[in-house]
Amino acid sequence: MATWPLYAEQQLNTFELVKELGRLVVEIRVDYRRDWKTRKGNLKVTAEEIENGVKKLMSLDEETMNKVREISDKSRNALEDGGSSHKWLGQFIEDVLSNVA
Repeated sequence: MATWPLYAEQQLNTFELVKELGRLVVEIRVDYRRDWKTRKGNLKVTAEEIENGVKKLMSLDEETMNKVREISDKSRNALEDGGSSHKWLGQFIEDVLSNVA
């Protein structure tokens, strides 16, 4: 997974993903530049940064690819009937519908 945090909580989410998933996540780093006098800023991402991130993802070793497959299977199972995401989404929908006036 390539992360490209731009604003709000995305930087924190990226940190958590890198911490939890390790080599499965590549952060595309953004250079935040701000002119403190005018209070205007912009984000800069170089082509090299994107290229390096994609190359890292394309050159995963066998151990990492096995981890990717494992997480993929777990994610798929969570979405299936009876899986955790399926269950909790159903409960959320029921809760919303029961509280609509």
